[in-house]
Amino acid sequence: MLGRKKKYLENLSFGIDIFAGTILLFGVYLFLLHFGELWEAFLIAVTGYPFYIQNVSHLADEKWIFLVILFNLFASLRLNRYYQVNLFADWPEVLFQSFKSIAIGVGMITVFFYFFSYHGANRSLLFGFAGVFYFYHIVKELGLRRYLIGYYERKPLEALLVCPWGELSDKLADFEQRQQSSVLIKGVVLTGEVEEERENEAKNDVPILGEIADIGSILSRGRFDLVFLVASDPQRERSILIMAEEQGIEVWYFSNFISPLLARPEVDEFAGKPIIVYRTVSHYEGKFLVKRGVDIVISSLLLFATSPIFLIVSLIIKIKTHGSVYYAQERTGLRGQVFRMYKFRTMLPGAEEQLEQLRGQNEMKGPVFKSGEDPRVTPVGKFLRRYSLDELPQLWNVLKGQMSLVGPRPLPVYETRNFEAFKDHRRYSVLPGLTGLWQVSGRSQIEDFAEWVRLDLEYIDSWSLWLDFLILLRTIPVVLRGEGAK
Repeated sequence: MLGRKKKYLENLSFGIDIFAGTILLFGVYLFLLHFGELWEAFLIAVTGYPFYIQNVSHLADEKWIFLVILFNLFASLRLNRYYQVNLFADWPEVLFQSFKSIAIGVGMITVFFYFFSYHGANRSLLFGFAGVFYFYHIVKELGLRRYLIGYYERKPLEALLVCPWGELSDKLADFEQRQQSSVLIKGVVLTGEVEEERENEAKNDVPILGEIADIGSILSRGRFDLVFLVASDPQRERSILIMAEEQGIEVWYFSNFISPLLARPEVDEFAGKPIIVYRTVSHYEGKFLVKRGVDIVISSLLLFATSPIFLIVSLIIKIKTHGSVYYAQERTGLRGQVFRMYKFRTMLPGAEEQLEQLRGQNEMKGPVFKSGEDPRVTPVGKFLRRYSLDELPQLWNVLKGQMSLVGPRPLPVYETRNFEAFKDHRRYSVLPGLTGLWQVSGRSQIEDFAEWVRLDLEYIDSWSLWLDFLILLRTIPVVLRGEGAK
């Protein structure tokens, strides 16, 4: 663990990448400008493949393109939390996280150029830079990580552990289990009642320097980089914090708060006082803004691109069923908020009034209703459902911010009121989605609502922009083949 220097090292690594990335981008540009034709001839001669290296001379008058490339690349690295990857992570994990972040950055750049209809983007420059930067990134990570690990093995942070006698063995054991630790416990101060014969004992070769009354003189010797403070008595803790503050020594506080299974603790401030915040969802940070931006862009493009389908489907429904084209139903959204979700009408008029009569046909175990032979569905509706065309109007819900492209499916309000398990309601700790893990994992072939919920919670707990991208990609063949739809 790097502790107090972790943030500094993250920013240092990010700064190095910005500097090196800028140099490499202009280096690739100059190389293609002066040696592009020779490089093209060399690749063709070596591989036999008809490579085509695009001319980059026009980019001298469009320098903003370089800023777009660099901004999106480094935004992707930040948003994917690449710099928070554990220093001691396995190399396959480091390689994958680097490749993933750079690939998403290239995708963001491509979407930017496509959205603004810019046709002067140079693929040779973009992909050439991405390849060179990835090679640099791996070499940098190899060197930097090896150096840091060696540095902290040679010069670990020296800490003073302040804790009750009864917890001393467990705390020291925790540190001993960390074979690649950047912190060494160099002394112990005991809090609470201590038996007289134990005061001067050493535990695991770590000397016991005294009790709480001695901590002022111990800290003033200036040999400790930080203090590990184990929660015991609030008044004592406050005095220790004040003394450490006066000496300019950091304090790392081990609280006795309950540790949840999933929620991640974060330190924040409220009314001038520090608080611990437990959160299970990471959406509502910088990545949420990117997710929302993607929702707006893609839903807008799809609404425009599928407008002919809207017209055709609307005419068919009107002609064949002589009823309303659209169907709006109250669904449960983010934090239990109710919204009206839109679909193309696939059922006969008055279908909801007939639901109770069809409960015996329910093929889904749990509070939701699913039936592959629902008599209320019209012939046109069966076709629309098979290829999920009835869901297209929900792009409007996405554009309005009531839904996202990817997330747990929103259920009717009357079904969510019948949830049996308390944890089922956590599905709505995020925006509901047009597609999700449930859709790409079998959709209506899943016959147990508990499995449906398990997939939704798996999505919530492991959410990332990359996961959203993969789900969207997997949704395309599922929809085209009409797999699992009812």
